[in-house]
Amino acid sequence: MPHPPAVGLFRVPPGSPDPRRRRARIEIALCAGAEGYALLDTFDLDDSLRGEEETLETVRSLGRRHGLHALIVAGPVSRERIDELADEMQVITVRVPSTRL
Repeated sequence: MPHPPAVGLFRVPPGSPDPRRRRARIEIALCAGAEGYALLDTFDLDDSLRGEEETLETVRSLGRRHGLHALIVAGPVSRERIDELADEMQVITVRVPSTRL
């Protein structure tokens, strides 16, 4: 039986070096695997090429196409905003422990 799909979302403090962003992506992937999810993609909510709303719309689109089961979240992401998105998409939210970032 295939693993249910998930998407990762993270935010690192402004000006963080690329290794910190890579670490967030790795920790999301490790968490997804440990929880039994297939990670489809990971998104930086502070991506300079697209705004947060555009990123969240991309996540919604993935959810519609792939039937997401979870959002794997790392870093100082607004809990309220992510919980609203999870409720809207009818998925669960899994948080990567801050100590791992």
